[in-house]
Formats: sequence, C-alpha cells, structure tokens
Amino acid sequence: MSLSLIFRLNAAFALLWAIQLVFMPNMMFAMYGWAPSTGLTALAQAAGTAMTGIAILSFGLPNWTSEDQLKTAAKSVGLVAALFVLLQLYQILISGAAPGAAMDWISTAITALFAIGFFAKSR
Repeated sequence: MSLSLIFRLNAAFALLWAIQLVFMPNMMFAMYGWAPSTGLTALAQAAGTAMTGIAILSFGLPNWTSEDQLKTAAKSVGLVAALFVLLQLYQILISGAAPGAAMDWISTAITALFAIGFFAKSR
C-alpha cells in the first residue's frame, strides 16, 4: 500500500466523521448516551469542520508534495492519528466519556492502523 493511498483513505475516514459531526450530531450523541444541547451541537459541528480540514489536507497532500515531502508530512499526520488513539483510549478506559461499544473499538483500531501506516511508510 502506497503512502498516497494511506493519505487518501485517511481523508475518506475523516470525511465520514465530518459528515456525522456536522449533519448528524444527535445520532452521534445517542451512541454515547449524551443529552443533546445547543452548545454540544455547536461543538460537534466545530469538530466536524476541523475533520473536514483534515480530510482536505490528507486528500491534497499527495498532489501538493514530492515523495520526500510526503514522507515528512506523514510523520506529522501519523502523530495526529496517534493523539486521536490516545484520546479515544482515555475516553473508553479511564474517563468513561465513550461507552466502549464495538464502534468505539473499531474506530480506535482504524485510527491506530492509520497511525502505524503513516509511520511505517514515512521511513
């Protein structure tokens, strides 16, 4: 699997999150057992907008950079993915903010695979 493909798949995954956060926040809240509110909806939509930015950057970077530059960018994007994994694990295992349902673990595993892929292909 090429580094460019990993970036494109990461863009698709981020876009899925963005769509859910911006257009279906109440569905996301229901999965976590959170009571919807205007403030929580606004925060979800802001996070969705940030995820859209990650998707745009991940999709565009393979076209905007040389192969060596893409490897450098992959280390940074891999670090962002690793931070998301740490946050997800904290929310599932320690804070209880995420219920630890199958979808939580699947999302965490996919994000971890992206982090591993970015670091492995950046060498």
